[in-house]
Amino acid sequence: MQYYGFNGKILHVDLNDRSWSVESPGENFWRTYAGGGLLATYYLMKRCKPRIDAFSSENLLVLSTSVVSGQPYAGLARFTASAKSPLTGGIGETRCEGPFAGAMKSSGFDAVVVTGVCDNPATLLIDRGTVKIGDASDIWGQTTSRCNDDLQSEFGADASTAVIGPAGENLVRFASIVVDRNFQASRMGMGAVMGSKRLKAIIVKGGELPPVADAESCEKLTISYRDRMLQNPLTKWQAEPPGFSAWVHVHGTDAALCVRNYRDSVFENARNYAPGNFMKRYLKDEPCPGCPNNCIKIFAGDRDARVDRFANAAGLHQEATGALGSNLGLERLDDVLQANLLCSEFGMDPTSIGFTMSMAAECIERGILSEETVGMKLRFGNADAFLGMIEKIAKREGFGDALAEGTKLATEIIGEGSKRYAMQVKGLEMVVFEPRTQTNLALGYATAPIGPRYDICEHDWDYDTEVGWPHTMEGSRTLGILERIPMQYLGIGKVRNFKALNTIWSAADALDLCIFAVAPTRVFSLAEMAELVAAVTGWNTSSHEIMRLGERRNNLMRAYNAREGFTAADDGLPDRFFDDPIPQGSWSGTSLDRDLFGKAIAAYYRMMGWNEHGNPLYETLVDQDLQWVFDEGHLPA
Repeated sequence: MQYYGFNGKILHVDLNDRSWSVESPGENFWRTYAGGGLLATYYLMKRCKPRIDAFSSENLLVLSTSVVSGQPYAGLARFTASAKSPLTGGIGETRCEGPFAGAMKSSGFDAVVVTGVCDNPATLLIDRGTVKIGDASDIWGQTTSRCNDDLQSEFGADASTAVIGPAGENLVRFASIVVDRNFQASRMGMGAVMGSKRLKAIIVKGGELPPVADAESCEKLTISYRDRMLQNPLTKWQAEPPGFSAWVHVHGTDAALCVRNYRDSVFENARNYAPGNFMKRYLKDEPCPGCPNNCIKIFAGDRDARVDRFANAAGLHQEATGALGSNLGLERLDDVLQANLLCSEFGMDPTSIGFTMSMAAECIERGILSEETVGMKLRFGNADAFLGMIEKIAKREGFGDALAEGTKLATEIIGEGSKRYAMQVKGLEMVVFEPRTQTNLALGYATAPIGPRYDICEHDWDYDTEVGWPHTMEGSRTLGILERIPMQYLGIGKVRNFKALNTIWSAADALDLCIFAVAPTRVFSLAEMAELVAAVTGWNTSSHEIMRLGERRNNLMRAYNAREGFTAADDGLPDRFFDDPIPQGSWSGTSLDRDLFGKAIAAYYRMMGWNEHGNPLYETLVDQDLQWVFDEGHLPA
């Protein structure tokens, strides 16, 4: 069958016997599962037995584009990496920008599903419809930039690479996959799953992209995006250097800032994170093919120290600045940029490692953990200690071996009293945007099958009655959000808004549409999202079908987690957010009400068509074309 915008082909690779095959599902499959984590969860449900270990050879590693992503137009330069997460034991999903999605799409496949494990370190080459598994012994142990450079020297500068660093090789549970040198597929330990398969790198050489149905409309939408980009305050902030990573200096004035493991909320060194200091280390934008808005900026590390063994620069994402900065109490922005560089080189999630180290630092302060046990003075503000610990974690040396397990498992090693200071949900470390003042985010952090993610929904700040962006309501009314609500309000109206906001970004994730380009507060409206999908695929689609994809993704991921043993008890937040009011600043005294929060979650379950255990009802599954989940016995009785 002739498809537009995508190939209609999924590559299956079995590393056990070095075989591969191609699957060509019909159009109804693509209309139902589209791509991204939605498509990946389908295969994880269908192909994996329940309760397997994330490091089992049976676990799948799925790299997926979608029916639209990978095409050279605004908002389409994303792919998704998925597997059972070694951090949470549930569904693992992380998205990534850059050239890789286009390379995958032009290679002849829309997704690659990898199972098994290699006897020796290996590479997987996908070259215009052919597959070859090669030897990686000579690059095993390399940092990610050196590995990328060596692979491009061998396979050509046009080759796109997805590689792991030493952290992935050593099964650090929050190891990332680094793509094309400067883009991180960072969260949930997908690099560790890749390392468990002894797969050092996936190299993709593309050919011709599949044609789109209406190239003229795709181009017009992209030109319209470019023309409006700098008129939208959010996309303008993303586009103009130093970009969206420069936010710590102002965030504490509105929604409260995560400082020192959420222990504090005012950062005395916030002025050091002003845009001018970023610009001293700014090198260039890292482009996403076809998109006018190059969100990822490249910053140099501290060139005067510690760079003799590593590359000098790395891409910086928004959340990394806070997780490695105010969260660790680091005074100098240079130290934050250096920490981000080390995370990129070793292949580790900056957010998870930031909160794992902040947990250890607070345990030391409170006498739960000793500096002798840790082997260094891991204290808030001690940049040398944190930078040294990053390397120890990557190599699982000394106490770094314990912290490489992530906060939840590390507390079992540290012992009594430490659990309270592990800022995690479902085993995944928190992000740096305050849930005590932003209750949409609080609901998302608690209930999302993938755990806390800073882009789980648009932030409450945007909708606040006092400080919300002026343009926020324009795109949000199409979702049924008609009035502003105070960011800290916790009630049924906020639950309704969260459901809508989470669903549209869940839909974007299923389509691998970049959330930095789409509704409700960026340039593309919900209607334009549907127009773009129609122009690429030729489908007679609608905003309704887009939102249905978001609902289906949430329901299928929820069912997967239920099969893996998750219950409603896992939908919570660290006790700190209920028991410890924000200690300083304009939000001093603010905390979450535990009873109200429980009622909000129960209301969300009912709105979603889930039972009191948080599992989709049979009728909900039928409504979402997921009846097979029930019929095949994937949900607990």
